[in-house]
Amino acid sequence: MRHLKWILPILVLLVAIFAFRIISKMRPEAPVAERVDKRPGVTVINARPINYQPVIHTQGTVRPKTSIELVPEVAGKIIWVSPSFSNGGAYKKGETLIRIDPRNYEFAIEAAQANVANAQAALAREIAEGEIAKQDWDDISGGRAATDLALRKPQLAGAQATLASANAALNKAKLDLQRTNITAPFAGRVDVKRSGLGQYVSLGKVLADLYSTDAAEIHLPLTDTQMGKIDLDPSSTDGKLKVRLFANVGGKRQSWQGQLARTSGAVDQASRVLNLIVEVEDPYGVKNGGPPLLNGLFVEAEIPGVALDNVIQIPRKALRAGNRVVTLDTDNKIHSRTVELVHTAPGIALIRSIEGGTPIVISALELVIEGTQVDPSRFNASNRNGAGQ
Repeated sequence: MRHLKWILPILVLLVAIFAFRIISKMRPEAPVAERVDKRPGVTVINARPINYQPVIHTQGTVRPKTSIELVPEVAGKIIWVSPSFSNGGAYKKGETLIRIDPRNYEFAIEAAQANVANAQAALAREIAEGEIAKQDWDDISGGRAATDLALRKPQLAGAQATLASANAALNKAKLDLQRTNITAPFAGRVDVKRSGLGQYVSLGKVLADLYSTDAAEIHLPLTDTQMGKIDLDPSSTDGKLKVRLFANVGGKRQSWQGQLARTSGAVDQASRVLNLIVEVEDPYGVKNGGPPLLNGLFVEAEIPGVALDNVIQIPRKALRAGNRVVTLDTDNKIHSRTVELVHTAPGIALIRSIEGGTPIVISALELVIEGTQVDPSRFNASNRNGAGQ
């Protein structure tokens, strides 16, 4: 019994230690709190100066370089029309399009020829009578000077004038006969036909609307800002500024090349723009399997601008409040800076007033607070070596 008194406490102690260990192993471990980085993540690029060739975008409608109303210079009945004389018909320069009944003008030539013959006979008679009058005066004058009337000089001048008038009438009759054959003044097409076979046409009546096909023109409106980005000096553009034109034809995007011909003479009072007039030679000629540049087609234009040196290219979305960007300092703190906006194009902007190598934030920020620290390594860290692409 005496041994049991000191063994029993030891057993109880051992059991308690064993139970404590069992309970400790079964208890879940307390979570370890991790440190949370509350700095907002941003995407940045490093500013890198480049040389850039801007392209000015505008649009316009194709129109013919030359368009006229075809009118007759003589009246009469149309007795023949060319197969080309129809809406859309193509013709060559000098080709006969319409013939007017020439018989009245042939009769006029015969009458004019008869008048010329009479005038020539009258002049010959007057010349003979003048010589007779001079001889008579010499016989009776006793050496006195003869007057013009005595020598029939006024009558001679009248006969000469009558002959000149008859010749002029004959020439006009011949010209009128030629004008019954109406020819094309240039190579082109018929836009609108306004007369036909058998119709009587009066002097000055519009027979058709014609336009030339040797060249087409496109009037491209440009704002004052856009004009400042284009070099209009012929000496620096090899004489002509080249312009690329684009349009959808038959479901496909087609292109043509034109050149600057001139600018309009004044700024449009309604829109406050100045038109550049671009010319395309032989627009109806099919080249390299492409379609013709049809009259009335709406086209987009790309005009090369003046090369820009030492500019920073950034995504358009990186511009904030028009001409401000957000940059980082060496402690990754943001700063809003005003920049010089040089040029914008779809998706990009070109700026100055930023030193090369400056980190520029291009991702969206809910709120720009000066001096806020951000984490540029959390998003697209590889973009830090980009140039705003």
